[in-house]
Parts: sequence; C-alpha cells; structure tokens
Amino acid sequence: MSASHPTAPSLQDWMLRGEQHLDQQAFEDAAHAYHQALLLAPENRYARFWLGESLFHLGRYADTVAVLTDLDVGNDTALALECALTLGRALQRTGSAALAEVTLLQAFVAHPHSEAAAYNLAVFYEQENQPAQALQFLEPSVQRFPQSARLHYNLGANCAACGLTEAAVQAFEQTLRIDPVHLQAHQNLALIHLRQGQLQTGWMHYAWRFNRHQMEGAPAQWTPRTPQLPADLTGVTVALRGEQGLGDEMFFLRYLPQLKARRATVVYQPCNTKLLPLLALWQVQGLIDYVLAPDSQAEEGALALLIGDLPLALGALDYPPSLRLTANQAAVQSWRQRYPLLARERPRVGLTWRAGMAQPQADARGNRWLSKEVSLPALIALLEPLDVDVVILQRKPAPDELAWVQAQLGPKRCLDASGFDHDLTELLALLSTLDSLLGVSNTNVHLMAALGKGGDILVPSPAEFRWQDTGNPSPWFTGFQVGRQQQNGGWDGALDLLQTTLAKRYPARP
Repeated sequence: MSASHPTAPSLQDWMLRGEQHLDQQAFEDAAHAYHQALLLAPENRYARFWLGESLFHLGRYADTVAVLTDLDVGNDTALALECALTLGRALQRTGSAALAEVTLLQAFVAHPHSEAAAYNLAVFYEQENQPAQALQFLEPSVQRFPQSARLHYNLGANCAACGLTEAAVQAFEQTLRIDPVHLQAHQNLALIHLRQGQLQTGWMHYAWRFNRHQMEGAPAQWTPRTPQLPADLTGVTVALRGEQGLGDEMFFLRYLPQLKARRATVVYQPCNTKLLPLLALWQVQGLIDYVLAPDSQAEEGALALLIGDLPLALGALDYPPSLRLTANQAAVQSWRQRYPLLARERPRVGLTWRAGMAQPQADARGNRWLSKEVSLPALIALLEPLDVDVVILQRKPAPDELAWVQAQLGPKRCLDASGFDHDLTELLALLSTLDSLLGVSNTNVHLMAALGKGGDILVPSPAEFRWQDTGNPSPWFTGFQVGRQQQNGGWDGALDLLQTTLAKRYPARP
C-alpha cells in the first residue's frame, strides 16, 4: 500500500491565502502567497497585480515597478485603474517623477469619474511641491465628488500652501462637515486660527492634534474630551503631562501662573527628561508642587491633563509671557573661563540655520512636517561685516559647514557650541552670555525668552502658529523680530530688512 502525499496548494489556494493576508495587513505573507500563485500561472494578471500591491505596502517600490510595468490588464478597466495608481505612486517613490506624472495623468484622463484617480494625481503634485498644479485638478474634482472628505482636505492643504487661507479654511470646514473626526482637518484649522490670533476657535481644534490621539490610544472614531477648569481649584490636584517636543513643553508651561492663580496643586510629568533641571527651578518659584518621573503614575483622583490642552481647559484667550529663568552663575563663569570669546567686550550672536526636516514632506496620512532652513551663506554674509562674535548653536551641523563658517569669519570670531545642547542648565548659562539669536526657531528661542533676551527669527511660510501670519514681533515672543519667507519660498525681502536692522544694532568691523 503506497503512502499518501499531501496535495500541493493550487493557484486558487494561493490567491485565497494572499487575499486573507492582505486583509490582515500581513504584507510579507501576502507577497509570498501571490508570488507562489504567479509561479503556477505566470500569465495571471491578478496574481501579478496583487503581488505588486503587496510589495508596495512593504516599501519595496523598485520591485513594485518591476512587477507592474507592462502588465496586460486585458479588458478589466477596474484593474487598469488600480494598476496605474499603484505603479504611479511607486514610480514617484523611486525618483521617477516624470514617469509617475504621465502614468497618473493617463489614469485621470482614462477614468474621469474616478475619485481615486483625481486624489492620487493631486497628491502627486502636492508631494512634488507643486500645489498650484494640484489645485487645477482638485477644484473641479470636489465639484464632481462633493462627498469626498479626502479631496476636500487636499484642496484645503494645497490652498494653504498657495497662500489662499480663506479658501483653505472653507475646504477644511467642508471636510469636517463630511467627516467630523478628520484629524488632519482639525489640526490644520487649529494652526490657521491660532496663526490669525483666533485663540478660542484655534484651541478647540488644537485638541484634535495627532500626538494627543496617539497618546490616548484612541480609535479612529474619536472625539477629544478636555475638561473645563473652574475658577477655584482649591483642593484639586492637576496632573499635567508633557508632550510633543522640548520647545512645545516649554511653550505651554507659560500657562502655569494662571493655573496656580486658581489655587490648584500642580503635578508635572515631563515628556523629555532634559527638562528636569528647569522644572526644579520653576518648582522653587512655586509654579509646580511636584515633579513626577516620566514613567511614574499620578496619584489617584488627580485631574489628568496634557500640557497642550491647558489653554483650552483654562479658557485662556490671552498671550502669557514665557516663564522666566536665571542662569546658574557658576556655570556662566565656567563657560567664560573655558572660552575667552564669551568673556570679552564684544556683542555675541547665537546662530542656527536649520531645524526640522531637510525638505517639506507629507506622510501617508497627509500629515505635514514643517521644515525650517535658511541659507547659511546668506546669514554669514549678514554677520561678516559686523563687529560681532558668532556662537554656533546649530544642532548636528555638517563638518564642512563648521569649517566653512570658521573660514569665512575667522577662528577668533566664532565658537562651535553645537554639541552643548544635552544639559539645559549648561545651555541656559551659555545663552545668557549672548546678546541675541539669529536664524530659525528652535528650543534656543524658548530659553532666550526665559532669560528675557531676544533676537531675529526667520520664519518659513506657512509659519508655525507661535509666529502668526503677520505682525512683528509675535505676541508670544515679544523680544524677537520676525523675518518672513515669501510665498514663493524666497527670503530676499526678509534678509534685506534684517541686514538693515543688524547694521543699526551692531557696529561695523574696523
């Protein structure tokens, strides 16, 4: 009697397995299943397409292009559209922008009634930093697909990128009428309203920010709940939890005096342990009662609140100043003894030229991560003729950048302090020896404001809400002069004004 052998999986078996893995977002397993199906039936267009789709989700974009290029979809128009959209997105991610544009344009023309074709083409132009081109497709597309939340959202995002703020607000509001829990629309409306000084509406939308949703482990259909704090908090412990970046924590801590004025007991749990030395100083000032370690739990019965929700919870509609700090004088003396440049009688300017990401980008959900960068040669051209010393505060500068600055200014005129940002007590002492800052906004701005100092900040377009859309200075940072990037991305106007300002403030080199 012969032994029985297990039957090898059939084409249908592998296709079914692939479908199940895709539903579970197990893309590696899905790719394996569809690859096995394709080995059994090399001409099967569906196995080939779904293999390409699985590879795309794995981030294997070059492999996706190889699998989907020249795929014969036959008379299946739905497959033709899906293939073109996946191939176009993969081509863009491999750097073949021209081919991606042609592929997505052809899909849009061939499928004029496809919301997905319009959306993908608009996203392509948006990610290629061509928002005006995206609007050409989005404006008629939202008329054709009036119930598409993502098209209205992208219309708003691209209007904002083109400086069409009113149209952007209308598009984001329409997005929320269709999808009231659309996080990105809420976030963008928050930033616009706060930039325009419309604090009440701005803080309401700010409650929907991405990191809050993530920190609360919230489901997709989520509505934030921010408690409204009464005027008298006697006997109430408010447990504040830090969030976002170091500068964001410092920014929102400015609301502590208003909280303490309501006689609350304030417990603070920082997001970033680098903040602990400064929290100790504010604790001495009576603004914080207890500081919790980042991994500890607040006492039972405390009213838990994220620091970014504090203005909304307080109903605050004003612009409180930064909390004040005093540098440790022993640390200041140590800096001056180690680096004579910090002790001599000459003006000193702290310099940064880059923060955030190197280029404006959007992730798969459409979240935009703001980059801040100004030409280093342009900034050095402003400083070189002035009788000032320059302290380089740039985080992680490239070695060639440091060498170039020293060559342009001379080693006796500049100090590389780019690696001294780990200890905020030391950094605060260093900043106290400066006259001002010059460059982009970062944590140094918050520390200088705490010291009662200021500087000149070059703000990208669109601006972070703290720098507002217009005006100089910002009501949040009254000691800082604001230079604004032009809508076309240029800085010429801001740099020209800055050159005049610096020439009036500092003497020329002899």
